Amino acid sequence: MKRFKRWPGSDLVIGLLLTLLMLAAFYFEWTPLQVLENQVYDLGLSFQTKSSPSPVVIVAIDDVSIANIGRWPWPRGHIANMIRLLKDYEAKVIGIDIIYSESDVSQGLQEVRNLIKRIDEEPSLKRGSGPVYEALQESEQRLDNDTILLTSIQDSKNVVLPLFFVLGKAQAAGAETEMPDYLKMNSVALTDGASDAMAQQIIPPISDFAKSSAGLGHINVIADADGTIRSEPLLIGYENRYFPSFALQLTMKYLNRDVKDVTLSSGLRLANISIPTYDGNKMLVKFSKDLDYYSFFDVVNSRVPPEVFKKKIVIIALSATGLGTMQVTPIGPQVPGCVTIANVIGNILNNEHILRPGWAIYLEMGIILLFGVFISLVIPRLKAGISAIASAALLVLWLGSGMYLLMVNGLWIKILSPTLLLLGGYTIEVSKRYLFTEKTKEHIEADSIETNKMLGLSFQGQGLLDMAFDKFRKCPVEDESVKELLYNLGLDFERKRQFNKAVAVYEHITQDGEFKDIGERAKKLKLAGETMIFGLGAARKDGTVLIDSAETKPTLGRYEIVKELGRGAMGTVYLGKDPKISREVAIKTLRYDDVDEGQLAEIKKRFFREAEAAGKLSHPNIVTIFDVGEDYDIAYMAMELLDGTDLERYVEKENLMPAAEVARIVTAVAQALDYAHRNGVVHRDIKPANIMILRNGEIKVADFGIARVMTSSKTQTGVIMGTPSYMSPEQIAGQKVDGRSDLFSLVVVLYEMLSGEKPFQGDSIATLMYNITTSAPPQIRDLAPNVPERFAAIIEKGLAKDRELRYQTGSELNQDLVEIMKS
Repeated sequence: MKRFKRWPGSDLVIGLLLTLLMLAAFYFEWTPLQVLENQVYDLGLSFQTKSSPSPVVIVAIDDVSIANIGRWPWPRGHIANMIRLLKDYEAKVIGIDIIYSESDVSQGLQEVRNLIKRIDEEPSLKRGSGPVYEALQESEQRLDNDTILLTSIQDSKNVVLPLFFVLGKAQAAGAETEMPDYLKMNSVALTDGASDAMAQQIIPPISDFAKSSAGLGHINVIADADGTIRSEPLLIGYENRYFPSFALQLTMKYLNRDVKDVTLSSGLRLANISIPTYDGNKMLVKFSKDLDYYSFFDVVNSRVPPEVFKKKIVIIALSATGLGTMQVTPIGPQVPGCVTIANVIGNILNNEHILRPGWAIYLEMGIILLFGVFISLVIPRLKAGISAIASAALLVLWLGSGMYLLMVNGLWIKILSPTLLLLGGYTIEVSKRYLFTEKTKEHIEADSIETNKMLGLSFQGQGLLDMAFDKFRKCPVEDESVKELLYNLGLDFERKRQFNKAVAVYEHITQDGEFKDIGERAKKLKLAGETMIFGLGAARKDGTVLIDSAETKPTLGRYEIVKELGRGAMGTVYLGKDPKISREVAIKTLRYDDVDEGQLAEIKKRFFREAEAAGKLSHPNIVTIFDVGEDYDIAYMAMELLDGTDLERYVEKENLMPAAEVARIVTAVAQALDYAHRNGVVHRDIKPANIMILRNGEIKVADFGIARVMTSSKTQTGVIMGTPSYMSPEQIAGQKVDGRSDLFSLVVVLYEMLSGEKPFQGDSIATLMYNITTSAPPQIRDLAPNVPERFAAIIEKGLAKDRELRYQTGSELNQDLVEIMKS
């Protein structure tokens, strides 16, 4: 074995290369690096001193309020009563963190108005119905919740309402619509580029509410790459005007200021208050749990002293389980949105800010360069012990300075990139010195031919083909037995679709002339390597695993690949054959090229964990999983081969099934889910495409656990993956789901199979998610009058927003459906 000769300039090259890579990752904000940097930031904030008291009080519509007053949504008169009460308590500003973008639709109110209109149009009826007419008018006033709420807003004169934006680049349109005056009054035209956050659609409150309010502010949040909320977009641009956030609007009203007082000068200025911002007027939030927090039920029942609210900013917000918008923040993974709003207000009024100074990036890049010089020129010239002490001293000084600035002065310096460079560079330099510069006195003797043959065969039997080739190459290729071993190794590489490596084996054999058909094989495989791609490195998804006229069938694990059946969300689905028992199976593969490289190891781990859990399920209505494994660059799952189709075509209006058949199908799925839930497995993606009806009429549920794997394989920021139309409210809110979420999705499928329409719809994702979490679906018999009436009760219970009010198990849903089938 030749001894490594160290090149004198290798230390400089390694240091320069590491420094350039770290500078590029830092400057271009490489996502994994930014996620780690944010976690260090969260750690530093956790050691900060407590924030000063702020004049913010939260009145929470919590679980206690829902339990005592009634299920959400409440009649708007409850909110009106609270506004009047807070006005009597002399609250200075009242913020309603609930979007009222649509009028309250009440069937009873409409009927009363129809009766009044009929009496007004027929004098004969009016003459004889004086008391009744007056009673109807009084009923109309009591039932008109929009007018009740509007009156309270007008009387209070200090109510701030939220609006919501659909963020994104505004799409080109025809004639521009005139912006309402109440929106202009709550926005400002800033000529020097106010915000990087731009909107393409606005969802304001009802116009009468907006006109009567003291101000409007947006409630949008923009999460970091890891999904955590750390900042507040104080301004969002829409149609060349900029709208303040809900928190900023509440602050302005508390200070008797207006949006016209907002200017941009080294940050954002509100009259004489300076607010430090970065990246397009985003303000870093210093979070605190120390807030004045009271239950709506306690306040409305006079259990809280009035002086608590006097001269304060009061925020009325949802926080009940399954209702309020929960956010991931540095202080916890399930934080109500109103807590962020309250902290923003407190930060501004108390002048307690986290500042990302403009000079920080130059300091950080300078430290990266300094550490790069230290790695390249200093460490190689020091003894091991001294270099370790010097590196540790630099590291402690840098980390201590960065954490001190953050915890004491509120200055955020990104300390992780230089730290990783110093640690990584030191480790590489010390390892290189140990491996290549320390002299060794051991003498390595050449491996014998027979030893290498035996080792090569052992590695080949274990599937370690590269290691087997390494051993066989140490044997003389002139030996006919060695050629035979290499030839069989090449065939194994072909079966594993490693065509380039098979060619390398055959070319190694040709060093001693032709042998068997290796020349023809190498020619075919070179062509195959140029035209067919399969696995992790796939840049094309239209390749195939099969070679025409191939003598060796490709394999996945122990399964021979027969043909391609189709393509799905995970990857390609193949028809395979288990040669041991001659059983045909469907083999579903996980395509790694759609997976973020930084998440690949976690996705693999989750894939096998979910597949193992699903593979333990044995039920006549669940697709059986026989095997799961990984073959080089492909994870695969071998499962029962089905002869049928999914339910997607049977939810179209022209292909709807009879109600009895629908009940039979949903009953089978409910039984399958009940069994899975009892065994600790939640599907998470029940939809028509995952329910199969076989030619013999049997029902099978497919893809248990796969939705969770595929959702985790996408990098997302503020986006919900999957099929939103079938998601439960808790899935939309990003909460932990259980079997009741699957049953909600199944009832959505039932509704769609009976009516041909989805129960929740919207012209945008935001509207759809809002309807799923807050709106009741149309009555099933309004869309499908022939549907038996008992289905309506099942659908109403199955689609309840509160999961405690839904079917708790698949067995309960199954029993109700069986009763319908009997009748």
